[in-house]
Amino acid sequence: RTEPSGGMSIITRFWMKNGQLYNNRGGGWMKKIGVSFFINDTTHSDYLLSDLLLHVINPSWYWTCDDGENYQVEGEGYNRILTPLFHVDENILTGEDFIERITMTRHYVIRAAFKAFLAKEDIVGILDYQDFENSSCQLALIIMDTGFVSIYLKDELMMQQFVEKAYY
Repeated sequence: RTEPSGGMSIITRFWMKNGQLYNNRGGGWMKKIGVSFFINDTTHSDYLLSDLLLHVINPSWYWTCDDGENYQVEGEGYNRILTPLFHVDENILTGEDFIERITMTRHYVIRAAFKAFLAKEDIVGILDYQDFENSSCQLALIIMDTGFVSIYLKDELMMQQFVEKAYY
């Protein structure tokens, strides 16, 4: 099982009113929008995406993957062969195909951005949090340098479940 090392940070979004930053202590409010953490790449399993996502993803979602560096792993040690986990021509995957790929294939992710949408017709480019918030994208997973992970979720209950699963 993959577990965060060094703690997990909750990503929040603060609202401003009349140029003043509001939070839940100062009369305004903030919304939890995601989590960010580090996973040591020498200790996580060969099923990182499955370890991170399987308990929160919905099989009816449609997934997009950028052209990052993510590989399926075949063989062991120095005889390992790395081939792309998601091919360039696979712009959109169904939830079932995505789940099968991340659970049945050993993989290694160096950098990637995965996004899950409610419907195939709703898939749009997401460049920032505002794009995420205005779209039907339900989850955005960003992995950088093999172990720096950020996950943005629209559903706060789903985010809470993610945090609980990560620690228990």
